[in-house]
Amino acid sequence: MMLIRHAVQADLPAVAAIQVTSWRVAYKGLLSDDYLGAPVERDLKAKWVGADIPRDNICLVAEDGGIVVGFIYVLGDKSPAYIDNLHVDPTRKRSGIGAALMREAARALRDRGHDSTYLTVITDNQQAVSFYRKMGGEFGAAQDELLYGEPVQSYPVHWHTLDALLS
Repeated sequence: MMLIRHAVQADLPAVAAIQVTSWRVAYKGLLSDDYLGAPVERDLKAKWVGADIPRDNICLVAEDGGIVVGFIYVLGDKSPAYIDNLHVDPTRKRSGIGAALMREAARALRDRGHDSTYLTVITDNQQAVSFYRKMGGEFGAAQDELLYGEPVQSYPVHWHTLDALLS
């Protein structure tokens, strides 16, 4: 049975591993093969393992049978709140985990007084673009940015009200 809960320090190595695996699958051909080798693992472990989750931020994990299979990380100190990461174990995609994490994060944001949120998604990450459209996100114009030094184009995706995520 899947459980969504707030992450604890002991979850962060699993969070890092899920993001590494997710990036290697989703960003193959979008980021350089060199970066998706050892550097992505180094960078994401440095980001997560041993990190403190600031009080204003939200980090939720989806757990199935005691194993972390997905997570969402929201910067709640921003206005609107910024969804920094949403990743699901690639072997578990299309099973409702991402949508459940988005809904729970929206509930947590609403409980903290937020009424909107946004994220950015790489334009060529068609599976994620399709998912965020299905979740009711409103897409802005593509913009150039650097992702760990790698040039990408991304769309800003806004939920001007959390209602679309809560339904």
